[in-house]
Amino acid sequence: MRSGTQMLAESGSVLAGELLQVDANVGFARAVVEGLVGGQVWTSESEGSAALYVVHPYGMSLIWGDGVDRAFDEINAHLREGRYRTRDEWLQIDPRWVSLPWEEKLTASGGRSAVSIHRRVNFEFDPNLFRAGRDRIAVPDGWSVVPADASDFARPGSVVPAEFWDDAEDFLERGGGWRVENDGLRGALAFAAFRFDDELELGIETHPDARGQGLATAAAARMIEDLLAQGVMPVWSCREGNHASVALATKLGFRPVRTLPYYGLTPPM
Repeated sequence: MRSGTQMLAESGSVLAGELLQVDANVGFARAVVEGLVGGQVWTSESEGSAALYVVHPYGMSLIWGDGVDRAFDEINAHLREGRYRTRDEWLQIDPRWVSLPWEEKLTASGGRSAVSIHRRVNFEFDPNLFRAGRDRIAVPDGWSVVPADASDFARPGSVVPAEFWDDAEDFLERGGGWRVENDGLRGALAFAAFRFDDELELGIETHPDARGQGLATAAAARMIEDLLAQGVMPVWSCREGNHASVALATKLGFRPVRTLPYYGLTPPM
């Protein structure tokens, strides 16, 4: 596989423009293709840039292009071999090609990785729904909401800015975030996972000792207010089975508009 930086040098804005044709939240793929983070980009030997595959450092990946159907067997051979895979991968497919027999191919005997099947919900933000419910979102007593700073970049957690940005300076410059804190405990952080044009996809992390108090809701609501003031539209997507995330998105004014399959792939065994 070639790096996103190498692919960007070869294809420029053309490849990023093609990503805009994918009817799903693909900010993670744009981040790699446009060289904002590291990552890997693979192109089909038979179809070239008509069948592409990108892997974000966090483990999210995407297959897209006009020739995915023609390169289907070649793509699956690459996925099943998986020698490039050093961490769990979450594979999404261009919606144009989700009807191809991915599950059958990926789970067939002889693959080097364990495969799990999931569904991902893409949401659409409705500012009117958000504003209608904003007064019902309060910061719990004893907590305060403050802008994120460089110390939030590599905070402990599974969904944190360090997984999505190369450094704290880039993170703060391209979106930053808001955290809820109380007497030194950082309860929740809402932050920019990806930002392009006038859209920003949110990431949320809550400290295990602070869950169930509405802290993530308070942090996200404050960040959404900030984004709307800048003319930026918030974006949200999550695993269908993540009921807490789905409920939070709904409370914040997001409506589910699309549910797509995706596949969990482990490193080769």
